[in-house]
Amino acid sequence: MSDKKPTSPLFAWFEAGLGLVADQVTQANQQVQQTLSDSQQTLNEFALRGEQVESQLRKAVDPAQWCEVWRQSPLHHWMPSFTTPKQKRAAQLDVLSNKVDLLVEQVALLAAKQAAAKAEAAAAKPAPKTRRKPAASKTASESGTKTAAKTTTTRKTTTRKPAASKAKTTPPKQD
Repeated sequence: MSDKKPTSPLFAWFEAGLGLVADQVTQANQQVQQTLSDSQQTLNEFALRGEQVESQLRKAVDPAQWCEVWRQSPLHHWMPSFTTPKQKRAAQLDVLSNKVDLLVEQVALLAAKQAAAKAEAAAAKPAPKTRRKPAASKTASESGTKTAAKTTTTRKTTTRKPAASKAKTTPPKQD
């Protein structure tokens, strides 16, 4: 048989169409490669600028203030919080324990103020008068032991009351 290719007009059109498609695919591939290299170059420039801005920020802002800068950033509200429920509970417990500590301090101050007010009131109040002994008109045998027993009991009760009230009004010291 012969080495000749078929020369049908249909094959000629097919070869011409394939050539056009191959040229357009080559052109599209070149455009994509050019766009990718431009994009890579732009990204490298942005990365370089970002590094420069970051170094300027590190020089300008104290590391202790980073949290405050982050909270003021609009991105802060868009980022999800990466805390676990255990960490959230621990944070809530810390907040509540701080509140309890504050309340304990306030109660201790209030108790100290009340104790000081009671002490001032007690100091301003005149001392209670003690009972006088009964008149000497009775005979010595009648007034002997009964009046001595009465006076000792009244003395005991009067001396016990202030001591008991002092023990109740002094607040416990919290350090």
